[in-house]
This record gives sequence, C-alpha cells and structure tokens, in this order.
Amino acid sequence: MKLLKYSSRQYLWLSAIIILLSIPSFYFVVNSLFLKSTDQNLKKEATQLPTHLIQLKEESDLILWKNIDHDVVISDFDPNNFKVGPFTKEIYNPETKEDERYRILETKNDIFGKTYNISFKVSLVENDDLIKSILIVQITLLLLLFIGFQLVNRSISKKIWLPFNKILTFLKDYDLDNKTPLNEEILGIDEFNDLNLEVNGLISRTEKTYHLQKEFTENAAHELQTPIAIIKTKLDLFLQESNLTKNQSLIVEQISYVLQKLGNLNKNLLLLSKLENQQFHFNEDVEVKEQVLSAIENLNFFAEAKYQQILFNKSKEVFIEGNLNLFSQLIQNLLINAIQHSSKGTIINITLTSESLTISNEGKEFDFTQEKLFSRFSKTIEKDQKGNGLGLAISKKIAEVHQLDLTYKYDKAKHCFIISFKA
Repeated sequence: MKLLKYSSRQYLWLSAIIILLSIPSFYFVVNSLFLKSTDQNLKKEATQLPTHLIQLKEESDLILWKNIDHDVVISDFDPNNFKVGPFTKEIYNPETKEDERYRILETKNDIFGKTYNISFKVSLVENDDLIKSILIVQITLLLLLFIGFQLVNRSISKKIWLPFNKILTFLKDYDLDNKTPLNEEILGIDEFNDLNLEVNGLISRTEKTYHLQKEFTENAAHELQTPIAIIKTKLDLFLQESNLTKNQSLIVEQISYVLQKLGNLNKNLLLLSKLENQQFHFNEDVEVKEQVLSAIENLNFFAEAKYQQILFNKSKEVFIEGNLNLFSQLIQNLLINAIQHSSKGTIINITLTSESLTISNEGKEFDFTQEKLFSRFSKTIEKDQKGNGLGLAISKKIAEVHQLDLTYKYDKAKHCFIISFKA
C-alpha cells in the first residue's frame, strides 16, 4: 500500500468517526436548547395565568376561553394523572392527520370553587423542522470540509513526498556495474536532503568496496594462472620419475586433482570478471536446439556412467542473439548440474519451446531459497559435489548478459531450471 493511500485512509476513518459522533451530539445539543427555550415560554405563560383568571366572571367565560385558545387545555383535575414540570407528548392533529410532538406544562387552579387542570402546550413541529434543516446544513458542510481536506491533503502530500519519490526512483534505476551518476539535486526539504546525502555516501562507499573487490578478484585470478601452470608442469615431470613409490604416486595424483580444481576455479573467476566487465560480444545468431544437442553429445558419457537417460523433447528451431561460446557453456553447466544431482538410473528431461528451455531432473527438495542457489560459493548444496560453487552463479550471469531469465522451481519431485526467452 502506498504511503499517500495509507495516510488518506487514516484521515478517512478519523473524519468518519468525527462526523458520526458530531451529528447526534449536535442534534441533542440543539434539541435541548430548543426545549429549554420552549419550557421557559411555558413557565412564563403559567406565571401570567392568575392575571387571566381574574378577568373571568362566570364559568361560561372559562368555556369560551377553552374553545378560542387551542394551545390551552382545561380539564378537571385528576391527581393521579397530574404531572409536575414540562414534558413531551405526541398528540394527534386532525388537520395534518398525523401525531405531532408537543411540549406541555400542567397547572393546578381553583376556579369558581372547583379545581381544574389547565395545561399549556406548544407544538414542536417547527422546532423539529428547524433542527433537521440545521442538521442537513451541518452534514453538508462537514462533507464538503472532508472532501476539501482530502483533496488538499493529497495535493500537499504529493508535493511533500516528491523528493522522496525522486530518491526512490534513483535507487531503482541505480546500476552498480554501469556507475550510475549520483543524485546531487537539492530537494528543498532538509530531511530529504539529509537522506539523499546519506544515500549518496552509502553508494559511494559501496562502489569503492565493490570495485576494489572486483579488481582484486581479477588480479588474483590472472596472477594465479602462471604459478598453477608451473606447479602442474612440475607435477607431471615428477610423475614421470620411475623411482616413485606407489604411495608417493598416489599423493602426487591427489595434489594434481586439487590443483586441477584450483585451475578450474581460477578460470571461472576470470570468466565472471569478464562477464561483469562486459568483455564479450553478443551479436551472433545462436541456434538453441543445436547447442542442446551438442551438450548432450559431449556429456552423455557421464550420464551413461550413472545409468541415466537424457530425453530431449525437440521443437522447432529457436534462435537468439548472443555469444555462441557463452550460451553453450550455460547449457553445459545446467546439464552437468542435472547429471551430478540425479540418482543412478533416473531420467533427465530437456524441453525446448519458443518461449523457454527447461532442464529437469529427479531429486530431493532443497531447503534454501532460489537466491541462495544462484549465489557464489554457496555451501547449501550437498557437500560431496565435485563443483567449485560457481557453476550456477556463472549460468545466472551468462543468462543476464544475454537478457534471458534463468529461474528455478521444484515441481512434482523434480528440480527444474528454466531459461525464458524474452520477446
């Protein structure tokens, strides 16, 4: 979820809660104010009642007053139904044919020797309509305020976070191999300027360490070539001596084997260094099926030694633009990996389509991630393998320089390495 969407959602929830709480609160406050004002008017009329009663000379005047003023209700006094203080009651209105709310105040009075209950009532319909109108206005204003706040917040947030997005875009586009220029732009916000300064410093230190490491690897690999060749030559001459014991010959052969692995490691390091320095040309037309058949022919002897069978599902011709030797090594690396990690008597399947090339073999599932599988000198693969930990790393790099996508998945008890041809 994007930060702007997250903050807007938080403001939305907060605003919704405030609106939901403010509307009933406002209604109760306004309603109580209207009721208080109405009660004061009723009490004022009740206090003026004695002056009206003095003007009554006979009981017929009382009946006339009752018929003329509909807001006054005169009835016989009933102590059981008499209520002290103002109260609200719904009374049927024959004109509107609806029940309407009234505020009523009852008083006890002795008139012409008889006790009466004189009630004053005021309709609350107008008050209710006024409250509804005020509520509609308030809700409209709150909604307009909320919408305006969201629009302003979105506009301001976009401007505020624009420097951060520039830094993020720079980091996404940054390429350590291509020496992407640092982002030296002044961003206008101190915190983001500090962040940009720290990011540039971190990148500069990383580039320096990376290039020093790459230079050391390349130099070391070059410098090791001559000593390895001399040692190997001396060992071969030493093996030709006729007075060597069996034990001495065995030791020399073991040293020669280790030296061969060291030589292969040195060659692989040099190859990786050249790949990273882009010292190859990629303008050859490579026929994929031909390279697969060539790799099968070269490595079939090793598969037969383990009673394995390599099945190639041939498809129509697929061509890619790249380096013939490098792509051939990519196929051989993956096929060697499949042969080494398959049990005796199993089948290795190779499937070629116009979209991808898949090499799969049976085996137990790895307990590490795909990223770890393609890392250099990975110690997660079986300890008894005969490789040097660079085969899959080199394969991944060769795929990258060819703009191919090399991925791994474990499906139906099979290890599958997939080379996807990008359109």
